[in-house]
Amino acid sequence: MLGMNLGRITEAVRGKLANVSRESKVSGVSIDSRRIRPRELFVALAGEHTDGRQYLKAAIAAGAVAGLCRRPPRGIPAIKVDNPRRALGDLAAAYRRRFPKITLTAVTGSSGKTATKEMLADILASRERVLESQGNFNNDIGLPLTLIRMNSRQRQVVLEMGMNAPGEIRRLARIAGPQVGIITNIGDAHLGGFKNRRALAKAKAELLPELLPGGAAILNADDPFLARLASRYPGLTFGTASGADIKVVDVRVSDRGTRVRLGFRGRIETLGLSCLGSHQAWNAAAAVGGAMAMGMDFVPACRALDGFSSRTSMRLEMLRLGSLRIINDAYNSSPQSAAAALKLLGQLSTRGDKIFIAGSMLELGNFTKRAHLDLGRQILLAGVDKLITVGEEAGGIAVGARRAGMKWIRRLDSADEVLALYLSRVLSPSSADLILVKGSRAIGLERFIAAMKKAYGNRHDVLSVEC
Repeated sequence: MLGMNLGRITEAVRGKLANVSRESKVSGVSIDSRRIRPRELFVALAGEHTDGRQYLKAAIAAGAVAGLCRRPPRGIPAIKVDNPRRALGDLAAAYRRRFPKITLTAVTGSSGKTATKEMLADILASRERVLESQGNFNNDIGLPLTLIRMNSRQRQVVLEMGMNAPGEIRRLARIAGPQVGIITNIGDAHLGGFKNRRALAKAKAELLPELLPGGAAILNADDPFLARLASRYPGLTFGTASGADIKVVDVRVSDRGTRVRLGFRGRIETLGLSCLGSHQAWNAAAAVGGAMAMGMDFVPACRALDGFSSRTSMRLEMLRLGSLRIINDAYNSSPQSAAAALKLLGQLSTRGDKIFIAGSMLELGNFTKRAHLDLGRQILLAGVDKLITVGEEAGGIAVGARRAGMKWIRRLDSADEVLALYLSRVLSPSSADLILVKGSRAIGLERFIAAMKKAYGNRHDVLSVEC
């Protein structure tokens, strides 16, 4: 819901209007000419393989009121700007300022962002209308598109913020105007753009000085980089550290989900999460802290989270195919999330083999070799019986595991080869094996999952989903 006229939009993006009235109303914004709706503004973004400017005429024909673009074709209704992508953010920032009574929370961190965002949104939705970013709409395109969906009936907005380089979180925060900022942790995800974790932490921390006056920071007390920031920014901390405000007291994991005990000022609450992994306790504590920063008490916040189930697929989703169980975590991978998934594999019991299908972890830059070797060294500790690596970089996992003493290892190039190996009975598909599938999205391990479902006649049960 936008409801701004083209004149005001042109002022917000510092553009130049052509071939259309300033008074023309805009009902929304789209970046996809195939999905344009009447009276929407079409933002012609330039991509890797195409330029949205090519689709301006089609968008106008489909009902767009105008295009936001560089060098609009002659006669086309348009707002001309130097940088449509930046203009989209400027428009979202101007629109956000129309809703000063809506409280906005921004969630960032190396891992757990989507989980914490979904948990917090569920807690807040127990008492009022909430808008949350869809999936991982967390960059300078997805975040503005989410903000433009704001309306006067909502009271809370929960956004995820991602980044690959310094300055990106600051830009997103200035667009969004958050009152509450949550940083889940500082890990190795996307280290390719940074010299070390300290530089990464500094970039994530760009969120905190951009919080609106009176805002609150929710920080992980177990993370040394974030713990040092806690004294500089008012708010709450979470974790197992002695000084944490919201304490992770205990975590129990089964293939049906995760039971978490959280504490605050002597009060202990137990909540069950329909998702997998002990790391979910920290996500839950961060979400509860975010709700408390917005005025909820500890107990109702915990109880609103009890029974939580994620809306995001391919993230530690437990599938049962006959007697076989597959932990589907093919959505993405980083050293921290892979270690957490591997820890989960070690915690669960099975009558068959424990098998780790490990895809490459991408975007790690100079840390690529070390990260894969380190992960390989952890595999035997998790009780893994068989290791299959997929992708060139993942070969380092095999090397690390072999050095640690692991015997059964296969190195493959593609997800299709994994399926061929499994169905050739090398891994006994009729057994009660427990398989963890984890890798960066570009490796395509979801193809293995889809093929396995098909091989079992699409008869499968989803036992639990990562939050």
